[in-house]
Amino acid sequence: MDDYLKPYAGIELQRLMVSDRHRTDAFHAAINEAVQPGDVVLDLGTGTGILAMFAAQAGAKKVYAIDEADVAEIAGSLVKANNLSDQIQVFHGRSEDLQLDQEVDLIISEWLGNTAFTESMLPSVLDARDHNLAPNGRMLPSKIRLLIAPLDDPILYNGAGPGFWRKSIHGLDFSSLQAIELSQGQSTQIRVEPGALLAPGQNLVDLDLLTAAVEDVNFEGQLEFAPVRDGVLNGFSIWFEVELSPSVILDTGPYSPETHWAQTYIPFSPFPVRTGEPVEVNVDFSFDPDPSAVNQCVNLRLRVDEHELSYLFG
Repeated sequence: MDDYLKPYAGIELQRLMVSDRHRTDAFHAAINEAVQPGDVVLDLGTGTGILAMFAAQAGAKKVYAIDEADVAEIAGSLVKANNLSDQIQVFHGRSEDLQLDQEVDLIISEWLGNTAFTESMLPSVLDARDHNLAPNGRMLPSKIRLLIAPLDDPILYNGAGPGFWRKSIHGLDFSSLQAIELSQGQSTQIRVEPGALLAPGQNLVDLDLLTAAVEDVNFEGQLEFAPVRDGVLNGFSIWFEVELSPSVILDTGPYSPETHWAQTYIPFSPFPVRTGEPVEVNVDFSFDPDPSAVNQCVNLRLRVDEHELSYLFG
């Protein structure tokens, strides 16, 4: 777990997140909407403390900010430098070990990673909710949807994907590597062009953070997509939408402003599709909250007719 936490103490990673204006501005607007004067707030995974400081600026009476990584020490110094020490108390440690002498009105946490769940923070967020949130308390984010859509993107598939191996390289044949690379189930965080989508996205996961349990992340079933044009299905794109507050939605999909999450691209065995003819995709999506599995905590299996591939996200 220490290896997992180490990057979060790095200022470069913190800069990547804070400089994502679509993300940071959305959280700022949502916190201003969600925080009520006199609120007690818990900021879980505080990083630089920026969201805790937003909450203090928005009128919170008391903000508890915690991070297991060493960046908590930096957050403490930034809180002091911004003259917010009277409102914000920073803790360095596990949220599961945090014992507060009062319930909180609002839990804030930017726990989102690749395919939303790969940072394995969701169990800690739900544990903090169960142990610290007042009966009428609120969560920020409050809801999350994970979506998937089929793609026809020959540039991605043949350039940044296994289709590359179909090309002769100085007269040598590497085409057998296409199937091998597909079988290894690799994914890429990359910007997907909206025009590459063959059909609108459909829900893999739909959670209300006030009531959700960890096992609610799992999904097994069938999704049916109706292609909007003729083409070749050669991959899928995954992204998420979060409701931060009643009027602030952070959408990381292809049609929205780019974020540091981009989208998750997964190649798939190419096959032709026709406009309006349903494509049935059998899906098994599972989340392993075991911290020892943090690098492989999300598993996705897709099957279309005789084509079946599995992917690990971390």
